[in-house]
Amino acid sequence: MQIKPYAVSKLPFSDLFKNYCQQQNKILKFFESPPFDDKALQERANDFQFLGNREVATEFLTDFNKKFGASAKSLHNINRLKESNSLVVVTGQQLTLYGGPLYTIYKTLSAIITAEKYEKLLNRPVIPVFWLADEDHDAEEISEIGLLNQDDLSSCKVNFEMSEIRSGELPLGDVIDSFRQCVNDRLFETDFSDDLWKLLDECYNSSRTVSESFGMLMMKLFGKHGLVLAGSNSDLVKNQVADVLVQSVKNQKEIYQSLSETTDQLENEGYHGQVHLTESNLFYITDNNHRAKLKVTDGTWSVEETGEQWTSDELIEKIKSHPNRFSPNVFLRPVLQDRLLPVISYVAGPGEVAYYAQMKGVYELFKQKMPQILPRFSATIVESAVDRIFDKLPFTLEEYHQRIEDLESQFIEKSDKPDIEAIFGEWKQKVNELTDQKKEVIGEIDPTLKNSAGKASAIYFTELDKLKGKIYRSLKQQEKTQIDRISKIKSNLYPGGNLQEREIAFIYFLNKYGLDLFDKLLNELKNEDSDTHKLIYL
Repeated sequence: MQIKPYAVSKLPFSDLFKNYCQQQNKILKFFESPPFDDKALQERANDFQFLGNREVATEFLTDFNKKFGASAKSLHNINRLKESNSLVVVTGQQLTLYGGPLYTIYKTLSAIITAEKYEKLLNRPVIPVFWLADEDHDAEEISEIGLLNQDDLSSCKVNFEMSEIRSGELPLGDVIDSFRQCVNDRLFETDFSDDLWKLLDECYNSSRTVSESFGMLMMKLFGKHGLVLAGSNSDLVKNQVADVLVQSVKNQKEIYQSLSETTDQLENEGYHGQVHLTESNLFYITDNNHRAKLKVTDGTWSVEETGEQWTSDELIEKIKSHPNRFSPNVFLRPVLQDRLLPVISYVAGPGEVAYYAQMKGVYELFKQKMPQILPRFSATIVESAVDRIFDKLPFTLEEYHQRIEDLESQFIEKSDKPDIEAIFGEWKQKVNELTDQKKEVIGEIDPTLKNSAGKASAIYFTELDKLKGKIYRSLKQQEKTQIDRISKIKSNLYPGGNLQEREIAFIYFLNKYGLDLFDKLLNELKNEDSDTHKLIYL
């Protein structure tokens, strides 16, 4: 395995993310502290104040992680949270079936590596935490994964019933059987397939929920490295952070104003608002367990699905008495997370960096400071079959993001193949000139043979035409080989027209290279920073 850096600026990321990785001041001003700055991190750690309760957090995390078969190292890390100076590095995402795309792994490795690095840098306990997005309710987004099948992107997808409930609570039931069959049909048999299916079948079965299965898979893969799992769909958590939910009601107008003003500032700088703003940042869990948007108009809060309405005071009392009937949106979740855990750094994907850029003022309204936002590792795996042919073509990595038709056209334009017509035209011209000379000589010897000399050259021309045809067929085959290579490289590096890390399920690579692949990758990435994209050569 070999790791090579590649400039993020060359790849299809937003300008906001590119500028953030480059630490440009015009985007850094939207954040509390810069990434990749050890001195700034040390100052942040020295001033760190945790508003939560370590005992409650430790109690919750211990019970929570045991449900997923927590490793001894993970439980040890949880216990270290009791220490008054301990900190955490958090990452997280949706609970996609079979673990989801490669960026799941890159996020996780980023958190583990960063926690280890910061523990040495700060000389205090720093624990890696993966936050399970167990309150999201977009069943469609979590129910599909992509796989490469003979260099073509192929997907496996299922439909969940009860898709309005929080996704972590979705029962796998019969859904997982059809999903397993689809994946099995697309993964070719290798020396590692049995180990992979043993792992997946142990984690994902009809008796479990999406959250239980995803958490078990992450713990089995990364518990050995001390990874701790967390989530907010818990009575204990909601009781502990109920004041955050209450404040979101009390300060509803100020929060919306802050988000609006910051989003306007971002747009004035030429960036974009990642998340569409609404005046409420809460969801309500209905009696039939649906996660429904809680709207507010002129001080009246309502749930369209049920017709229920409350004044702000009534809603606050309901939150205090039943906090787990309420769920945070994308802006409130980080504040809630940082109230539960002493978060020094959040490892974020490109989209998350963008919505954190909208949030600095929101943290201030909750009397908290935004943690350092550290871009996750971004990477492309370059397998040997692709590496062998990459240099045989005139394209760079970023150029393969283009449409295949455009790549083929550019290849033909760049081709330096010889001008066959010119070669054979010159050849025939010289033969004609020589034949004319020799015909006169032969005619002087025997005039009756002069025409025979011309016929001999005609036969020669016929053979030249046959040779020219063979050359054209050879060049066409050579060109087809190169066109096929272009298609293969594009399908592997930009499947479906997107970066590989967003489209291909990580189990595809575990099936090809073994369950310890990401343990090896972790060791290779330990001395790398995430300010550049990584090319991982296997």
